[in-house]
Amino acid sequence: MKKTFSYTAINMLLTAALLSAGISAFCPARAAAVTAEELKPAVFEALGHSVPQKYFSDFKGRLTRKDAMRLCLEAMGWDFVIRAVDQVGILPEWPEIEGVSYIARTISPAPPEALISSPDEPLDENAVSALSEWLAKCRENVRWKASFAYNDTELIMIKRGIGDPGGPANGDIENGRNEPLFAALLAVDMKNIPCQIATAVMVGANKAPLATIAAENFGVIGGINGGYFAGAKPIGVLRRQGYTDSAKFWPNRSAFGWNENGEYIFIDGKYTASISGDHRFDKFTEVLQAGPLLIKDGAPSQNTEKIHPTVLNFRHPRTFVASSGKRVFWGVVDGRDNMHSVGMTIEELRSFCSQLSFISALNLDGGGSSSLWWRGMTFSLPSNASDRERPIPYAILMFEPGAGVRQ
Repeated sequence: MKKTFSYTAINMLLTAALLSAGISAFCPARAAAVTAEELKPAVFEALGHSVPQKYFSDFKGRLTRKDAMRLCLEAMGWDFVIRAVDQVGILPEWPEIEGVSYIARTISPAPPEALISSPDEPLDENAVSALSEWLAKCRENVRWKASFAYNDTELIMIKRGIGDPGGPANGDIENGRNEPLFAALLAVDMKNIPCQIATAVMVGANKAPLATIAAENFGVIGGINGGYFAGAKPIGVLRRQGYTDSAKFWPNRSAFGWNENGEYIFIDGKYTASISGDHRFDKFTEVLQAGPLLIKDGAPSQNTEKIHPTVLNFRHPRTFVASSGKRVFWGVVDGRDNMHSVGMTIEELRSFCSQLSFISALNLDGGGSSSLWWRGMTFSLPSNASDRERPIPYAILMFEPGAGVRQ
C-alpha cells in the first residue's frame, strides 16, 4: 500500500531535522550574548583608557542590558553615584528608585533606548556598537543631576565627568577636561527647619564623625561639617544657642550666622573686625567663622582672607554654605579621587556657586572633614585613606520642626 504524509507531519519532520542541525526553522538568527570580559575592550577603547578590575562588580555569565549599563557606569567612575541613588531607594518615599535604572533614565547624554526600555534582555553583539558610541559621547561631556525633597529639605546631587584611574588624584588643573566631579547639597527652608550647631561633647567625645553626632540627636533630618578647627578647638568665633564657645573673631575671616526665626547673614570679614561688640549681630544665636567669602550680593568676592595659598589654589574636597535668596544650601564637593571626584580650588568653587545662581556663598572647612548626611545616610565620600569619616568637634544639624539639639 502506498503511504501518504500530511503537510503537518512533513513540517514536523523538517523542523526536527533543522533543530538537530542547530538551525531554527521559524526564528531569525540572533547575535550571541556578551560577557563582561567580552564587553570591556569596547568600553576601554571608547573611554580611551583601561580600568582595573577592582572598580567593577562581579558579573557572572552573559550580561543583561542593565548589567552592561552598570559596567559602563563603573568604568566611568560612577559607582558611588549608583550607591547614593540606591540609598535614596531605601527611603519609603521612593521605593521604586534603583541606582542603575534611575541614572540611565536621567543621565545626559542619554544611553541607547534599548538599554533603558528592555533592561533584562541579554546584551548581544548588535548593541555593543551603540553602547560604544554612547560612551564616546560621554567621554566628551557627561553630566547628571537629581533632587529629592522631604519636609522643607531637599537633597541635590550633581555628577559630571569621566574618571581616569591612571591620572592624578586632584586631576589636571591646567589642562583637565571632562574631569570627574561629585557634589551633594542640602537645601533648607530656614524658617521651617531648625538648624543648630551641635558639638561632639554632646555624644561624649571631643571629636566624632558627623554621622555619630547626627544620629545621637533626636529628630535630625540632615547634617554637615562646619568651620575650621585645630585639635578639638574651633578656629574663629563659634556661637551656638546664644552661647559663645569661642569668642575670638579671626581677623579678616568671614562668617555665617542665623537664628530660630530663619534670619541669616553672611558676614564679610573684610569689613568686620569683630562681632562681640557689634550689636547688629546679637540676634544671631548660631554663628560660625570660616572663609573665604565666595559670593557677595551675587558677584564674586575676591578677598583671599589671608588663607594659605595651598588651601586656596590646590584642589581639595570642599564644604560650603550658600543662599539663593530664598533657601540656604549646605554643600559638599568630594575630592582627591581620580575616578570619583577630583575636588575644586577656591576659584573653581566660586565659579560653581555662580553657576548655581547663588547670591551669597562662604567656604567652610574642607579636606578630610567634608561630609554630608541626610536621613540616616552619608551622601559624600570621605577622602581619607581609610574611607571613613574624619572625627570633627562640631557639626551643623537640620531638624524636624519642633526638634532641636539636646541640652
